Amino acid sequence: MQATAHRNTPVAAAAARPFLSRSRPARAACAAAAAFASLAAALPAQAQTQAQTQAPDAAPKSPWRIYAGPAHIGFSTSAEVRAGGQRVPGADARADANHSLGFGATYDFHPGWSAEIALGLPPTTALKGTGTLAGAGTLGKVKYGPAVLSVRRHLWEDGPVRPYIGAGINYTLVLESRDGFVSNLDVKNGFGPVLQVGFEVPIDQRWSFFVDAKKIWLKATATGTLPALGGAPAHAKVRLDPLVVTAGVSYRF
Repeated sequence: MQATAHRNTPVAAAAARPFLSRSRPARAACAAAAAFASLAAALPAQAQTQAQTQAPDAAPKSPWRIYAGPAHIGFSTSAEVRAGGQRVPGADARADANHSLGFGATYDFHPGWSAEIALGLPPTTALKGTGTLAGAGTLGKVKYGPAVLSVRRHLWEDGPVRPYIGAGINYTLVLESRDGFVSNLDVKNGFGPVLQVGFEVPIDQRWSFFVDAKKIWLKATATGTLPALGGAPAHAKVRLDPLVVTAGVSYRF
């Protein structure tokens, strides 16, 4: 029996080798399948986590923004004044500077380009005589509502400071004319070209700080009568050419 067992041992080992050799690939295949199943289960959770993390950045930006801030309006004024149809030698006028609240909206219609509508609370300026009209004091007061439609070119859309330039047209609506040295004062509406320059400083994804300057070339016509000259008719062509500087914050929807 012992001799038989010794003779059968090599045979059994030989028979077992094919079984063992077949079991290693099977075990490797099972391990690979298990790893793949674990990876497949983990991928959706990982993708969901990444999507939640990236969702705020991946959200599309609205093209619309609104803005508001205090505005300073300074005038570069000159006038040609006529009384009774005759030009008054040396007569001139100036307009007092104003402060107001500027506000408006912009729309990004193309990468690097936007359109802007700029408005403001209507201020009131005083027209005062200078030159030979210096003794006349206040010629009258005008309450007006400015509006500017322009197109902006954004020079850099990334970075901590984002400058831009622009051009457009202004329309100034005269809401009220008040008499002074000139009675029956009537100042007409006016329009003219606009150039602008400014910059934005992003605060976060929605809020930005901005500074904007608009140079407006504006002429206006004024008529009235002069009681000091026996009610003689007066006519003036006034060049105002305001510079409007606004600083404030903007919000992107």
